[in-house]
Amino acid sequence: MKNKKRLRRIAFVMLMVAVMFVGYALYHPEAGSAFYIGSFYIGSSVWRKFYIVYVLLMGALFLASYSNKK
Repeated sequence: MKNKKRLRRIAFVMLMVAVMFVGYALYHPEAGSAFYIGSFYIGSSVWRKFYIVYVLLMGALFLASYSNKK
């Protein structure tokens, strides 16, 4: 039971961070530019993959927090 509450809280915090990010991104489109880390280019395709993984992880945590296993 304690673990389920912890998972639910983590997923809720992730959801709040995502909502704040979307709010920021809507009003500051210049913040979404590509950049380099050393010679590694981080462009829009990398960002999209990161967002997909983030949403999947958040959904998995929500689902795990409501599972019936004891």
